Amino acid sequence: MMKTFFIVCLLLLAGFLINPEPSFAQPDCNWRQQRPYGGYCRGPKWGWYGARNPVKIVEEARKLLERYFKGENVAVGKITEHEWYFEAEIMDKKDNRLDRVIIDKRTGRIRSIY
Repeated sequence: MMKTFFIVCLLLLAGFLINPEPSFAQPDCNWRQQRPYGGYCRGPKWGWYGARNPVKIVEEARKLLERYFKGENVAVGKITEHEWYFEAEIMDKKDNRLDRVIIDKRTGRIRSIY
């Protein structure tokens, strides 16, 4: 009896550890408030962070960043290409660097590295 109880408890515990409840962003979240590491909202209103569109050339990376920062008081500066990502400088209107971001070539996801 005790052995059966112990086995059942272990199986229940293993079930909770193997199959954790998934964690998702709120569907109605405001992606602009989640910077620098956010920008993804699950559902039809997700931001560019979650776009999952490959970026192959510097011009595509620049367009993606310009759309991402549209309406902000910033400009996209120098973009450098690396093997797996693009690195871009985000500048204010006085040419002061505010941030450096990377854009993953495979997914188009944007991350601050500054």
